[in-house]
Amino acid sequence: MSFFGVYRKGFGLYSRVAVGIALGILALFASVSLYNALIDLPDIAEGVKVPLIDVGLTWGLLSSVALFVFLGFFVCVFVAGLETGLKPLDNGGKKTVEFLIDTQGELQKVSWPTRYELVGSTAVVIVSVVVIGVFVLGVDWCVSVVMKYIGVL
Repeated sequence: MSFFGVYRKGFGLYSRVAVGIALGILALFASVSLYNALIDLPDIAEGVKVPLIDVGLTWGLLSSVALFVFLGFFVCVFVAGLETGLKPLDNGGKKTVEFLIDTQGELQKVSWPTRYELVGSTAVVIVSVVVIGVFVLGVDWCVSVVMKYIGVL
């Protein structure tokens, strides 16, 4: 494969996209959290004007953008299988991509229930939980009455 090529492009597309979006959201939350942590520091909060675009940049903003780019790079390596030329990183990325491809393949083999079966199973679970809850409530009440009668409570 060439430098910065994508490993097994097109295979396991749905699982890779779903995991990539989830990890991208986590990277965004991490970057925003870093920005919020650094924005309140007085030494770091002072901004620097960028001459060409006349925008004030703070160290908190710069470090959060750098963290987002750094984490985005790793998301690309481990989800898309982006090859970097670093053998340990590429091997880890290939293993992760193979896992995601295999996961999607196994999920396509699953026999998913129909809507009718799903509603019926959900109703059975809800009724079972209510019946068991009422039973536990009754046993607890009986035990507490007996314990009060013998003077333990």
